[in-house]
Amino acid sequence: MKHLSWFFFALFTAFSYAEPFERPAGVADGEEPLIATGYRALFTCSAHFVAGRDSQTDIENVELVDTKVHGFPQPEIDADKGLVVARSTKGHEMVAMYRDTMGCTLLPPNWSAGDAARLPTISYPKRAVSSTEDFPYGDNIQLPRSGIHRSFRALSPVIDKAFDGESYTAGSVTVGVLILQNGRPIVERYRSGFGPHSGYRTWSTAKSISSMVIGVAVKEGHLALDAPAPVPQWQEGDDPRQAITLRHLLHMSSGLYSGGNNTNAIYFGGQDVISAAATTHLEAEPGSRWKYANNDTLLALLALRAQLGNDLEYLHYPYDRLLHKIGMLNTRMEVDHVGNFIGSSQVYTTARDLGRFGAFLHNKGRWRDEQIVPESWIEFITTPAPARVTEEGDWNYGGQFWLMDNIKGVPADAYTTAGNKGQYVTVVPSLGLVVVRTGVNPNGVRWDHNGFMADVIGSIQAR
Repeated sequence: MKHLSWFFFALFTAFSYAEPFERPAGVADGEEPLIATGYRALFTCSAHFVAGRDSQTDIENVELVDTKVHGFPQPEIDADKGLVVARSTKGHEMVAMYRDTMGCTLLPPNWSAGDAARLPTISYPKRAVSSTEDFPYGDNIQLPRSGIHRSFRALSPVIDKAFDGESYTAGSVTVGVLILQNGRPIVERYRSGFGPHSGYRTWSTAKSISSMVIGVAVKEGHLALDAPAPVPQWQEGDDPRQAITLRHLLHMSSGLYSGGNNTNAIYFGGQDVISAAATTHLEAEPGSRWKYANNDTLLALLALRAQLGNDLEYLHYPYDRLLHKIGMLNTRMEVDHVGNFIGSSQVYTTARDLGRFGAFLHNKGRWRDEQIVPESWIEFITTPAPARVTEEGDWNYGGQFWLMDNIKGVPADAYTTAGNKGQYVTVVPSLGLVVVRTGVNPNGVRWDHNGFMADVIGSIQAR
């Protein structure tokens, strides 16, 4: 039985102990003590409760490595309550709360740990993919100890380089590589301490997952690409933001003021999506400018929430309509404290679930006998955004996916997700390839995905 243990849509009437933490467009300095503290609370929560990582020392050295310079005390894990409390040396305290069906949510700093019971929570039946059915429909993958199919031994040097921390950018840290050809696993390898069911934050690969959720909503008639985006905060009078369509949002062409990829106040400061993303002004005519903006993705999901008009249905929607249908049972789309999906970054999943996502894309939105999104949606996400201007060697941009249509050694039909610290699901339709690479690269280290993909493709074509 589905239920909502607590929820409210009129979020601005929420009781508070002090002023909420709010910044225009959600922009905040990542080195700000409160933001760094929130980062440590949220990542410790997800690492421990979602990914099952028990060693706090290991979490400190992997998930929290970029915040160690602050010298903050180790976050405290309350396993009984599902809470993590992190503190700064400046007196800041941030709390992250875990719910099995929803992952972790950061409480705003004007809440206390006792307010965790106010968070939205849903339930759904626990399921597991079959251990005997072949991947991607089940979890059965039969590969040699090397993790490379015997027919694809030519890939061995490439996969070795992917894990050496030097070949595809010095300092890179690969967690896993999973490669499918025509739906069949040909490579699966993980670094020590991680495995097939080790979860990690997708960062901006979440945008691509969110795009497919929106694709389902378009198919079902809840949203339309070229209709004004039904964001409630824009509906008064002749608000110029009514000219923004769903297509503009998915193409990163809303024209709205934003911090681009800086929404730290939402991600790590406990600010809600609406106060950050739905209150910004237009800087450019919608559709005339391409600017990568986390808020455009968040607004597309906010439009879905408004159009559904049912918060319970909204919270279930990604799971019921997409994720669970394609076997992504270890995936959690995390929300802010008032139940808005933070679908620009906060999706927690595994390499195998990302492999299923890639197989779903390769099958043009079809899973088993069901066309979950129409093939026309795959065409939309892989068609260049009109306002995006690229130069030789640049990636183009589609509908919340990057297009590798201009990369030496890579077929022009290749397209990919891309997330901070090296999260990629790349589809090459002409070769039947799906390539998943997950990582925990430290800040400032950018994985050379062009080089990696060119080497993978070259090895496969030369065998």
